[in-house]
Amino acid sequence: MSTAKGRSFRAGTITALNPQVKNRARTSVFIDGEYAFGILTDLVVQNKLHVGKELNETEVSVLLQDEGMLRAKSKALGYLAYAPRTAYQIRTRLRERGFSDHEIDHTMGDLQDLGYIDDRKYAMEYATARFNHKGYGPERIRRELIADGVSHDDISEAIKATINPEAFAARAKSMVERFQTRVQGTFPERKKKLITYLTRRGYGYIMASEFVQEVLSRSESSKNRT
Repeated sequence: MSTAKGRSFRAGTITALNPQVKNRARTSVFIDGEYAFGILTDLVVQNKLHVGKELNETEVSVLLQDEGMLRAKSKALGYLAYAPRTAYQIRTRLRERGFSDHEIDHTMGDLQDLGYIDDRKYAMEYATARFNHKGYGPERIRRELIADGVSHDDISEAIKATINPEAFAARAKSMVERFQTRVQGTFPERKKKLITYLTRRGYGYIMASEFVQEVLSRSESSKNRT
């Protein structure tokens, strides 16, 4: 008797192969007159299953393993269809859907061989997009990529390769110049608020302090001249 995820399936003779009503892509397999299990219809065709065919325990076990791996791959591809994902995100999603470690490992191997999973490319594209569209600094980009399961090496390489220090500095100063018009208070109060603003957007405290000091000093000098 074969088992899969706590359920038992006995060997025997196939007595019926019925398309499932709610999912025509699946077929219900009956062995010795009783419902045994459901599998993808593609597997029925691939394995040339037919009424009268004898299935031993090993054959049943292999069928069920193939079924699990195909379903896992289908779920992963569906998840990838919406947006690029990291290996960690896909593993987590499949685990949440109840797939076994063996099914997940097999699926991840297939997807990586096909080039559908590339954490380094994901990090590059993510860093570029978050900087260009949101103005996020390196620390925030790093935190978000860590949460997505990207390795520290891939993150560092992505930040270094996609955004140079001069670009970060120019973007940060530009944001401070725009935001300072909405900040009220004394010079120290405004400075503190602007530093907080930049650090929340991913610029380190020392870096943020330098940028804010430069922008505010330039602004104060301009006021004094007028």
